[in-house]
Amino acid sequence: MFSYRSFLGAVALYVSTALPSWAQDYALVLANRDYDRVSDAEDTADFDSYAQMLRRQGFRVFGGQDWTARSMAQAAQDFNEALNANSVNRAIVILSGHMAKGPTDSWLLSREFSAVNALNVGQYGLSVNTLAAMLGPQAGKALIVLTPSQTGRPSVGAWLQKGAGALELPQGVTGLRGAANRVTPVLRDRILGGGSSLAGLAEQAGLGVHLVGFLPDAPLGGAGDQAGDQAVDGDTSYWSAVRDIDTIEAYRAYMNRFPSGLFHNEARRRIQAILERPAREAEAAEQALNLSRDARREIQRQLTLLGFDTRGIDGIFGRGTRQAIAAYQRSKGWTDTGYVNRSQLATLRQDALRRARALEEEERRRRAEEERRDREFWRTTGGRGDERGLREYLRRFPDGLYSDDARERLEELERRRRREADVTMRNAWNEARTQDTIEAYRRFMAQYPHSSFAETARDRIAELQEEDRKADLIEKHRAEEQVVAGIPVTRLLVERTLAEAGFDPGKVDGTFNKKTRRAIRKFQRASDLPVSGFVSQATMVRLMARVSR
Repeated sequence: MFSYRSFLGAVALYVSTALPSWAQDYALVLANRDYDRVSDAEDTADFDSYAQMLRRQGFRVFGGQDWTARSMAQAAQDFNEALNANSVNRAIVILSGHMAKGPTDSWLLSREFSAVNALNVGQYGLSVNTLAAMLGPQAGKALIVLTPSQTGRPSVGAWLQKGAGALELPQGVTGLRGAANRVTPVLRDRILGGGSSLAGLAEQAGLGVHLVGFLPDAPLGGAGDQAGDQAVDGDTSYWSAVRDIDTIEAYRAYMNRFPSGLFHNEARRRIQAILERPAREAEAAEQALNLSRDARREIQRQLTLLGFDTRGIDGIFGRGTRQAIAAYQRSKGWTDTGYVNRSQLATLRQDALRRARALEEEERRRRAEEERRDREFWRTTGGRGDERGLREYLRRFPDGLYSDDARERLEELERRRRREADVTMRNAWNEARTQDTIEAYRRFMAQYPHSSFAETARDRIAELQEEDRKADLIEKHRAEEQVVAGIPVTRLLVERTLAEAGFDPGKVDGTFNKKTRRAIRKFQRASDLPVSGFVSQATMVRLMARVSR
């Protein structure tokens, strides 16, 4: 006798075995070859060929060819509604045509696009990541196929590039990409017709395609819902253990095991947070120091003195200063956070002090050697008192120990020649001196090539040419001086420091006159700095190193 319990068992058996056979295969195919405003994508797939191939395998096919963005979006919506409303055996999305990629997504471009950028690409294209996410609920039985065109030059603007970027796949979704002529036989003969395992295909060389994401040792759909559920369960369990360990190595192990895992983005965020943890702690330690702006300027001067360019000494810790601090920390074998703490400041201060003393000693030796050569040259050349010797001395030592004496003697010679010259020549020379330009002196020499003023004219032309050669440097240093020594109290400090170092700036009154400029030039030469006579940032750093001692 057939019992009620037997009847229920038969029904259960029928349901468990028959229902899967009712599940349907669905495919969305969007293939764009002919474009209205850009070159055609002749190497992409043909919709009819793909649709025929899929229908022979029992797929219900959505989509079309050479569609507008609106039509593509409508087809994708219809496809998604079918997936949500029915039992799904296999789900495939195929995208072929011109594509654009950005930092986080790619888009299949519609036939009407002409030029796209990051701001308007959504109007002319369909998001690859959105379509991949649409397949997420079909874990273990979903495939997305990309065959971006390699022909033509579609116009893509800011923050975009031609082609398809890396796929961001949900857990359980497989990705296949490559040229259309390589993808088609793999899809037709191996995935749909041959029933090859996805893992085996991924490992097989010579196919000319690339498979990523969910790669089970089973054909597409062969893992079924159970495989998808197991993948999700394994993902969640593994993530729970990784989160308890909470190390970079653990999170990277999770990302390697589940490259499209449910918690992939969270793992990346946590890795970044761990990497930033020392910087946050270092920032808090620096804030606790409550550094004044003057203290920050001193730190910038010390770093600059040690060769770590802060890109300005303004008491503001911008990118340049942070990079300089980090570079200094690396040089000491410390963690390069870009923020300073109390013990590091003490070490920096001592390092800067040692460097200042070493530079001062180098400056002293260089200055002593320069003065020795100066005296020797004057004794053998300038001291003879003849005009040629005096000019040679000034060319070699323009700010030398005897430069004032040499110039006074030459000026006396010039005054004598003025008295002896005829009126016409004297007037022409006075005019050249008044204009004091290279052109004026050259005009005079063209008119009086053998006059007694010719040597003076040639020397002055050489001086003016040297000034022209240094014009950019002088202008740069002039601008820097306005920043680092633009107020009277700072100028007084500069003059006092020069005087204490033995470089006579004249009266210490905060006014930079000719004597002050000469003292600055002499200090720059002794310090092996570019010579301009203006207090550049580097010059100020070296001067203040003396004050800090």
